[in-house]
Amino acid sequence: MDSVNGSSGTSGTASASHANDSASLGAQAEPSAAQTREDELRDALESNPDAVAALGALTAAPSYAALSVEQQVEALNAFAATPNLATATYLQGAAEQTLDPQATPSALTPDAGTLTLDGQTYSIRNGELIGADGAVAGSIRNDGQVQLNADTAPRSVYDDINTRVQLRELGPDQQMRDLVNLHAADPNGRLDNPNINREMARLATATIAQARREAMDMRVVSDFRSVEEQNALYAQGRTAPGRIVTNATGGSSWHNYGLAVDVAFNDARGQPSWPDNAHWDRYGEIAAARGLEWGGNWRGINDRPHIEYHPGLGAGEARTMLPGYRQGGLQQVWNQLGLGAR
Repeated sequence: MDSVNGSSGTSGTASASHANDSASLGAQAEPSAAQTREDELRDALESNPDAVAALGALTAAPSYAALSVEQQVEALNAFAATPNLATATYLQGAAEQTLDPQATPSALTPDAGTLTLDGQTYSIRNGELIGADGAVAGSIRNDGQVQLNADTAPRSVYDDINTRVQLRELGPDQQMRDLVNLHAADPNGRLDNPNINREMARLATATIAQARREAMDMRVVSDFRSVEEQNALYAQGRTAPGRIVTNATGGSSWHNYGLAVDVAFNDARGQPSWPDNAHWDRYGEIAAARGLEWGGNWRGINDRPHIEYHPGLGAGEARTMLPGYRQGGLQQVWNQLGLGAR
């Protein structure tokens, strides 16, 4: 009897203990709201390794780890708006300040760099903007917020795609590193070309602006192309010298209707380049999210720099616009597509 009672008692205790352990493990396995949000951001930014690395830098910071879950989610949401290393650095400083309101962390402002805004160029020194005359003209933070002495409100360096900004920080190795380095994205005013449809220009600008928020240094290199120019380009590598650069004859490209642009990445000197290891896929995701057709998704030909806009028609249906173009020009094409005035 004792044996039965003892066995029953031991079994019950073990079962209860196992249940408690399982419940404990289940509770530990359940991700926090912050971990869930971090995972969401990693998935969304997967095609931009630099942004993912910046996210990792933020979440690995001791000051971030010391925040409450709610504060961590708030920091992650702020990072999501401008996911780059400068933002991550700023948020690390903001976390330090949250933990100690009396602190003024150096991570909040860049140590060095340059800013060209509204045609004026400033050097950056510990968050101060220094004008050509050597006087302090304002301040800048690592989240991209600029406050000029002459302005009544701050503005973001990411709002104007032609802002030149380089934010630099002294690393643990005492070497300066770039947090963000962006050149003008449309220095030749291609998106202001009256032959580019305004909605196309707006969507292209929004795409490039988001890419810049993710520290992707891009620029517009091609816009409207006449039918004659398209035919000349098509002849290249066929009946004219050069290499083949297009499979579209005149009237078969959305460039001919002001509904396409091509971009490149800026190199270190601010000159256009098309490196294979650039984040083209992320650029394509950003463009597609705004309703644009991305050439990197095409079968047979991979045109990663190219984006176009033609609601209701496929990429290969540009030639159906040629009769209307010959009759009434660009405006008639845009009217047919419901895209409004020039």
